[in-house]
Amino acid sequence: MYDADSLAELDWFSELDSEEFAALRARAVHAAHPAGGQIFAPTHEPRSVYLLGAGSVRIYRISAGGEEATLGYVAPGEVFGELPGLGKFPRDSFAVAHAASVVWKIPVEVFRTLVRSHPSMMGEVIRQVGERMKRVEARVEDLILRDVRLRLASALLELSEHLGDPTPDGIRLRIQLSQMQLGTLIGATRQSVNAAMAAFQTEGLVRQRGTSITVSSPAGLRALLDTD
Repeated sequence: MYDADSLAELDWFSELDSEEFAALRARAVHAAHPAGGQIFAPTHEPRSVYLLGAGSVRIYRISAGGEEATLGYVAPGEVFGELPGLGKFPRDSFAVAHAASVVWKIPVEVFRTLVRSHPSMMGEVIRQVGERMKRVEARVEDLILRDVRLRLASALLELSEHLGDPTPDGIRLRIQLSQMQLGTLIGATRQSVNAAMAAFQTEGLVRQRGTSITVSSPAGLRALLDTD
């Protein structure tokens, strides 16, 4: 199902002419990663930009004390590890397949040529980077100003908007998340996340079955944040 020709199905590359697409086909490499498989690690001289074809990817950093902090999750069709494609930036984060994933690896020089030649592609990169930074900045602000309950409410709304599908019961997240994984996203312990999730379920705001989460009442979660 996933070969070089499937790149043509991605909106990112719809405006490439045949010569440009042939050059991309010749250089881009796709690989399947099992859940938990590492895609990249920090390096001073990154040489590739990545595009998610299928699955989900977690971006995170590790503190000097060995604690993980999740920066966010990548959805299919999104670029990640993109900063080296925009300038001479080191790579400070890790990327791991959150679920079984197919990832395209594009050489930095190829990526730079494409975005320089196609302003709309550059615009899409900037849009994605901007939205990702906005989500991270909002979580940093939450970490400083809000307690665990409100940080979790904010994160669940963010995930439902970025990685959610509407259902009759609410917005179901397309990714499976344990309470520990939610904790690394909002800077909280598993126990405190467990207590907050239990309260949300009792209040009818969220439904959780194992690692499957549905935001039953986005309006209810927003109301918590609006009254903060």
